Amino acid sequence: MNKILVTVSILAIVAMIITVLAVLRPVKVELPESQFGGTSYDIYHPLKVHGAFNWGGKVFATTTASTAETLAGSDLATYDYIDVMSTTGALTYTLPATSTMISLLPDVGSTRKWLFHNATSSSGITLTLAAGAGMDLVAASTTVATIVDVLNPTEWAELTCTQIYYRSADNQNIMCIITRLLDAD
Repeated sequence: MNKILVTVSILAIVAMIITVLAVLRPVKVELPESQFGGTSYDIYHPLKVHGAFNWGGKVFATTTASTAETLAGSDLATYDYIDVMSTTGALTYTLPATSTMISLLPDVGSTRKWLFHNATSSSGITLTLAAGAGMDLVAASTTVATIVDVLNPTEWAELTCTQIYYRSADNQNIMCIITRLLDAD
């Protein structure tokens, strides 16, 4: 009887050690491809990253002779850095309508960020970011002394868009904060 008890005890200890090792050992998780080509999955708890965290890395660099264009939803879905060079004059880039933006920001509170660059160095050629239909474009500060949605040559701006609750009074589903980044050196 003692041999059986000792054997069962040893097996229980081995099982506990295997369980502890399995919990402590990193596990590689294979994830399915999302509709936009990268891996994507839902996380419903705080995410802790111990070490560096990088995201993005895809640039949409374009040169245009146009003075007005609408950004495609597929460009915003794929790229997080948009580098624009206008060759003829001031360019207005209109953001997609909310019907397109909702596919990028599917839930109220969903948020994405993009970096825009007016890549021209020619004086007077500006890049203006304009709100799409059903969108509220706001400045990051009420004390901005310059127009924030107009980027002068070589200037940058961050655009952070969030799906908001729809209210028929203003007919808006998307709110985008534009932060114009001024040259610091």
